[in-house]
Amino acid sequence: MKLVAAVLALVATACAGAASGTTPPPAALRAGTSARTEATSNSEVSKLATSTWCGTAASADRAPNIVAGNPVHWVYLLPSDGPDRLSTMGSVMQSDAEQVDAWWHGQDSTRTPRNDLAPFSCGNQLDITTVRATGSGAQLAPLSGRFAALVDAVERTGGLASPTTKYIAYYDGPSADANTCGQGGGDPAGFGIAIVYVQACAGVGSDEVSAHELLHTFGAVPDGAPHGCTGATAGHTCDNPNDLMYPSTAGQPLSAKILDPGRDDYYGHSGNWIDTQDSPWLVRLDAQTPLAVSISGPGSVSADVPGLLCSTSCTTTWNTGQRLALAATPRAGARLVRWTGACTGDAQCALSVTSGKSVAALFGPATFRLTVAVAGKGVVRTGTAGIACRPKCSASFRSFTPVRLAATPTQGWRFRSWSGACSGSRATCTVPMKAATSARARFVRQ
Repeated sequence: MKLVAAVLALVATACAGAASGTTPPPAALRAGTSARTEATSNSEVSKLATSTWCGTAASADRAPNIVAGNPVHWVYLLPSDGPDRLSTMGSVMQSDAEQVDAWWHGQDSTRTPRNDLAPFSCGNQLDITTVRATGSGAQLAPLSGRFAALVDAVERTGGLASPTTKYIAYYDGPSADANTCGQGGGDPAGFGIAIVYVQACAGVGSDEVSAHELLHTFGAVPDGAPHGCTGATAGHTCDNPNDLMYPSTAGQPLSAKILDPGRDDYYGHSGNWIDTQDSPWLVRLDAQTPLAVSISGPGSVSADVPGLLCSTSCTTTWNTGQRLALAATPRAGARLVRWTGACTGDAQCALSVTSGKSVAALFGPATFRLTVAVAGKGVVRTGTAGIACRPKCSASFRSFTPVRLAATPTQGWRFRSWSGACSGSRATCTVPMKAATSARARFVRQ
């Protein structure tokens, strides 16, 4: 998938950024922090973690998501020949996610990133997918072309390319450019990826880098921002070094960073350009609404946005106003009979999550058997092809779809009455087909 937005980088030291396929100016490579040319040891990495990740390795995104809505999914990414250090890096990533969450709460009490979580033995923690790139560490070390190659690995090798998901990938491979801490970009309304270069930028917190690059995937910093940088550092703000979206960092802790200090560039502003506070990848803590889904019969219900995948009745919680397309999937030999509540009919269900809204899906067997017997001289036919009975026959009909029976006597005979699923003396009868059904038509001589 081609990234729509520009690829943007956070650089340690002087105000210098990098677009995909380019190398930062030499000054950015020489100034500030020293180059890290070898992977840190597991013991050094573990010191960076303040929490312990108790999850297990996975090669695919687990479903369903615990938190309903557009997710931020975390990826442990390594070169083809790199040692797998998920056992230690998982805790670093978990710690970073918790620190970013706490920092975001402090900056905006109504929002936080919607991290993709999974249930583990110690509770709900990051759902981390491991992806091994096809390129070796040496091949991926140069900055030029690295981002595109890693995005390709996440999409093609990892199968992670959902337009409803943002991805944060921690690349655990050597970096020839020691001062480019990460890169990120994407479609603000769709697929996007933030990559943290674990073995670069010694002394810079990976929590800061992940938050910075994630905001790039949301669309920061957009054209029109009054304090936006120009030239090589476009896509950042250049007015306040403490702004999280400043194009360089001196390694201050994330707690020292500010989310759009004047609230006038990319977050919570009143302008007509992209406002990342409105990103669907943020949980609106001040506007959460439950959606109840009732399921009857053999089937399940899922949504086009992750977080709803139910085979029994369930309730999920969403940002108020979230638009969803619900799909009903019957088991083999069954069908969706109808939706009720917020949706009707037997096709896809589209709705917006608002207070008090609920929906129900009724599943049933795909068909029911209709058996018709005839006493006397005459014939019973259905309004559609299927039955023309004399004296007895049966056929399968679509469940919960009424079938009309018509009794026609032979010359010299007359229709007398129905019994079974039909009653009365009228020559026609409608059977609801809510179960296997039988009816009997009685003809007598005139």
